[in-house]
Amino acid sequence: MATASTLAVILVLCLVLGWRYHFRVVEHRRAIMQMSQQAEKVRLATAYSTESARPAAVTATPGTVVPAALTAPPETEVVLRYDPAARKVPETTEPEVLPLTALTDAEGLVRKYADTTHWQDRLQFVSEPERVRALMEDYYEVQQNVDPVIGTLIDQKRLRIGGAEIIQLNFRGSRVVGRLELLMRRTGTNRLVIDWESLVGYSQKSFSELSKTRPSTPVLVRGYVTLDDYYSHEFSDSLRYLSLKVTSPDGTGLINVYCPRDGEMASWLQTNLRGSLQESQAKACTLWISYPEKAESGRCANLLQVQASQWLILPKK
Repeated sequence: MATASTLAVILVLCLVLGWRYHFRVVEHRRAIMQMSQQAEKVRLATAYSTESARPAAVTATPGTVVPAALTAPPETEVVLRYDPAARKVPETTEPEVLPLTALTDAEGLVRKYADTTHWQDRLQFVSEPERVRALMEDYYEVQQNVDPVIGTLIDQKRLRIGGAEIIQLNFRGSRVVGRLELLMRRTGTNRLVIDWESLVGYSQKSFSELSKTRPSTPVLVRGYVTLDDYYSHEFSDSLRYLSLKVTSPDGTGLINVYCPRDGEMASWLQTNLRGSLQESQAKACTLWISYPEKAESGRCANLLQVQASQWLILPKK
């Protein structure tokens, strides 16, 4: 009897100690989760984040009027029309590196842009707002795209490209190349503004829409270009065509474009894309493309022209 009582007491003590240990573990885990959540809040507060909400959140604010003083455009504006008589590849221009001065105004501009919810309210921060307004409306409300996430700042540069001063801020991001390049220009009144088209990698049609509609008229496309070995449908002759893979800025879309191997574009592209399939690196380019009449595939298109060797397009002098 005494033995049974002793065993019962021991069992009760074991249960009590076990439950106390269990509750301590649970409390410890809860504390760790709270600390983790707090750390995440701090991280988000110190990093730039411009991932916009889906269309409901980017609907234009009714009646918004951008102050005229904030819409002063550069002396000339970018004109984006396909010119079949133009050169097939861009001129080679080496950016001039300028002395890096304090860029607190540039970082402040990024914060203001990121903290502004509606696309129409962001017009005051972008270059050529009168022209870009229609592009932003198409990007956010028709194509239903969102801004790329802007992470922590990696480095910054001050350049002169084609006679224009360019501020380049490189952030960590979810792009194919692992970073996000944000470029700024100066207006005619010397005010810094964001080059919105290169920031989002704007194309006249989304990659999914391109594959679906297969337009036979020229379309401006921004994407990451690499040499490829995919040949199919109208472009099955690998001896005749050079194949290029074009990945959408967010990495979710893919098409292939083709140009004659013996032409100026093929030579330029092989030089700028490291020449071989194995060494080819993704390069941000702006292209004019079109599909063959009654195209057999939504993946294969003609490369008509390399508009620029980056996503930035500067006004012609």
